Formats: sequence, C-alpha cells, structure tokens
Amino acid sequence: MVKVFTLYLSTQTAAGSIYAPVDTTNYSIITWNINWNALYGGVGFQGEERMAHVKFQMRSLSQNGVLTDAINTGILAVQGIGNQYSNSQNGLVLGMIQPADEPVAGGSNNLLLGDTLEHIGVQCNLPYGYAPISVLLLDRTGALMTGTTNYQLILQFEME
Repeated sequence: MVKVFTLYLSTQTAAGSIYAPVDTTNYSIITWNINWNALYGGVGFQGEERMAHVKFQMRSLSQNGVLTDAINTGILAVQGIGNQYSNSQNGLVLGMIQPADEPVAGGSNNLLLGDTLEHIGVQCNLPYGYAPISVLLLDRTGALMTGTTNYQLILQFEME
C-alpha cells in the first residue's frame, strides 16, 4: 500500500499560521518551519521506511511581462530533504520550472510553472520532528532567480 503525504506551501500564508514562510524578502529562497510528525499523522516509521519519492507542483502569481525564458527557466530545489546524491549548496533538485504566458485582457502577463506530479519523483529521506526546509528557485547558471514573486507549492511524498 502506498502512503502519500501532501504538503501545501504558499508564500502568502499569513505570519503565525501553520506553515507560514519564515522570511519573504527574496522569493527565490524561502524557508518554512515544518512539523513533519504532524504531517505524517502519527504514522510510525522504521529504518528503510523513511525513504520516499517527492514530487512537486508550483505556480506563481501572474506578473506583467517580467519573466523571460533566458532568466526564469531553471530548477526547483529543496534544502532540508535530501538523499545520498544531493549536495548541501543547492539541495535536492526536484525538477524544471519555466515561465509561461498568461494573457489577461489582452495583456502580456507571465507566470512561473513547474509540475512533476505525474512522474515517479525523486527519492529522498523523510525528515522528522520540527525541521526547516528552504525552497530555491535557481536559474540556468545555478544562481537564485531574479524577478520572482509569490507562489504556491505542493510537495507530495509517496512511500511504498
């Protein structure tokens, strides 16, 4: 039986709320303090069971013509979850993100999208207790993206 744990994060969650971002001065690197045991709902784990596949879906707010393919195509990575192959500098790479057009009333609005929910995901070690994660939006060079804005993120952890 597959166990699925879903975590919804938003940069617009009000301070003091559960899963509120710690600091939103730079949307390309946001940290959340997570109570992982509460997320798992009291499910106990033993040894190898702490391994899961993590998938994501991300959507930013619409912006007026700010995002470009050259600057805003990159990756979404997470520090605070990992596996033996991830590095500490840019964390566990979960997948690609890229700008998309969203014409609103004839305008030239853009948003930033990424989605791996239909894929197998990336193997990771599940955190436990209270532990922070930082979500990084990295450009093609591995640097933090510029011109990013508020976004919503779904992290889905699947265990067999």
